[in-house]
Amino acid sequence: MLGRILIFLILLLSAKASSQDIHFTQFDKNPQMLNPSLTGNYTGDWRYVFNQRSQWRSVSRSYNTFAVSAENKQELILPNLYHGVNYLNDVAGDGDFRTHELNISNAYLIYLSEDSSQSIVPSIQVGINYKNIDFNAFNYDSQFNGYQFVGSLPSNEIFINQSYANINLAFGVGYFANFKNKARLESGISIFNIIDKTETFMGNTSIKRNRRLSVHGKFIYPINQKWDALPGLLYQRQGTYQELIFGSNFRHIHRNQGRDYIAPYIGAWFRNKDAINAVAGLYYNNWVGGLSYDVNISQLSPASNIRGGLEFSLQYIVNIFKPKDIQYRVCPDYL
Repeated sequence: MLGRILIFLILLLSAKASSQDIHFTQFDKNPQMLNPSLTGNYTGDWRYVFNQRSQWRSVSRSYNTFAVSAENKQELILPNLYHGVNYLNDVAGDGDFRTHELNISNAYLIYLSEDSSQSIVPSIQVGINYKNIDFNAFNYDSQFNGYQFVGSLPSNEIFINQSYANINLAFGVGYFANFKNKARLESGISIFNIIDKTETFMGNTSIKRNRRLSVHGKFIYPINQKWDALPGLLYQRQGTYQELIFGSNFRHIHRNQGRDYIAPYIGAWFRNKDAINAVAGLYYNNWVGGLSYDVNISQLSPASNIRGGLEFSLQYIVNIFKPKDIQYRVCPDYL
């Protein structure tokens, strides 16, 4: 176990010091973090999204990420203007390193064709990012007196602060197209962390939260009346780091009658040079639930014991009943 931890720490320390964003394997099930232009990309009035991810259980204290979001498509301010809010909480490692992030998204739908089959969606997202850590939870060399570890001894380390907060700003553009065979393309590009901010607990101004470029695409293709293919692609770049995820889900339409819709799905995805991801889930009326597991195949596999992350996603769409406002013509009475 000690050997695995040492390998894990050496690999981490060999990378360039910079702050990176949280990511999910089921990236299409966390729309506002993927691209704020996906705000309102659904049929209904409200959408609620929940995501939870746990990983690195075999190395140290497990890393847990929780995200929740809500979106409104009722055009409260302007026609075709949709709004959303999302919150993320991440806890990593023995030092209880926590990240809190709260963002507000706005997306504006513009139709490119008369039949509304093609559209473009510019968007903006603003928010705040707060991070803190408990340095007292670590053990230090100076606390070893030559015979045993004594936690009450001073660490002799100097930390400037244990928390900091920064402003978030992101822009995104989405392109959507519907085809005659009921196929649909959903794609977009977004840039996060536009405001360049230092992220450090020790006064090292060279550590930045780099801008993150995200390019994504998803294609919904009906194979026949019972099966849909849902291939997708995600490319992200942040500083010197890159992420490429590609694969496909396959959805079986078990029932589609009136408001009754049941469709389980399975899929396989690949994160380049990192992990193989198995996915399974279910569409049930206004609910969508998914479960995925990452099998680590990177250089961290000796430390992770080939195990990766377990992830769960849940979406719920609310349709508010709107009775038709029928205007009746009143006929005059003739004597």
